[in-house]
Amino acid sequence: MGFLRYLFAFWTAFTVYSLFSFAYGPGSIQVQKHLETEIERLSQNLNSLEVTNRKLLNTAAGLESDRETLSVYARQLGYGRQGEKFIRIIGLENTINPEMFPGRILQAADPDFVPDVRIKILAIFFAAAVLIFFFAVDFLSLRGMHRD
Repeated sequence: MGFLRYLFAFWTAFTVYSLFSFAYGPGSIQVQKHLETEIERLSQNLNSLEVTNRKLLNTAAGLESDRETLSVYARQLGYGRQGEKFIRIIGLENTINPEMFPGRILQAADPDFVPDVRIKILAIFFAAAVLIFFFAVDFLSLRGMHRD
């Protein structure tokens, strides 16, 4: 029965490692939830970029096929026909698709977790504490036997 007590230290190390890995490790539930959130955020950004891309493709197709649209865009950019004069008011916003936002590139944020090495060290520390406890109990019981 005395030997089985020392196996309890290994069981403690295994249990501590398993629980901390499950709760705080690289493959923990917390990390999985973070990654799912990041996937959702990146999917939403991708959808908005696809909508913007379609709008820009439609605008480009309109500019390629319709000379009048091209003329309007050119005038808004400050170009005119030869001999044409116009007044441009400084400070007015550009009216070419002001609602068109080109989008932004997002990167997934790294999840926060406890490195596996630290969890192993913690498990070994707990196992050592259990071993020291059992050694101390055995030492005190042997010491008590020798005094009698």
